Amino acid sequence: MTNLTKHKTAKIISTLFIPQFFTILIFPFLAFNYESLLLQKWVVIFAAFTFGFSVQLLTYFYMIKKRKIKPFDQTENNERTIPYLVQIGFYLIGLFILLFFNINHLLIIFWSTYIVNNSVLLIINYKWKISSHSIGVAQHFALFIYLTNPVYVAFLPIAYLVGWARVELKVHDKYQILGGLLLGFSLTYLQLYVLL
Repeated sequence: MTNLTKHKTAKIISTLFIPQFFTILIFPFLAFNYESLLLQKWVVIFAAFTFGFSVQLLTYFYMIKKRKIKPFDQTENNERTIPYLVQIGFYLIGLFILLFFNINHLLIIFWSTYIVNNSVLLIINYKWKISSHSIGVAQHFALFIYLTNPVYVAFLPIAYLVGWARVELKVHDKYQILGGLLLGFSLTYLQLYVLL
């Protein structure tokens, strides 16, 4: 594989497996497995697609277009504060919607891990550019480990590919990748263990 091919492959993997991508995959799965009412299933899917994915991405691209922020792959750790605050804000809106419609406790607690994990990420980010991509993969890996659902196996190659891609793109080093994996897994598992 040539350097150009490796770079393009890494870019595709990095773009595909943004943390928000998992939200629109995992929450419909959880909704159809843990919600009995059709309305609540659709509320979960709406919250995930709207406030966990599309509005976040639209806001991110709008801020880039208006030159309020740089693309994540070009930023230093201190330049990521505004996007992380925006993400936390949208996750809070999604949480209020889930609470209002009395969504299953598991889904509410797991949604809350997005808020807590991003808040911890924001604090760490002031001193160290830890990988949010790795946190996102490990967070969902922790969920399926907690649920003892064999789907967790799928996250092992994804974690490797995402880590490789972020290092290949020179956005993170291997310690920032490993730090993100450890933080994402331990913080999420702890929240699920204590609150469920």
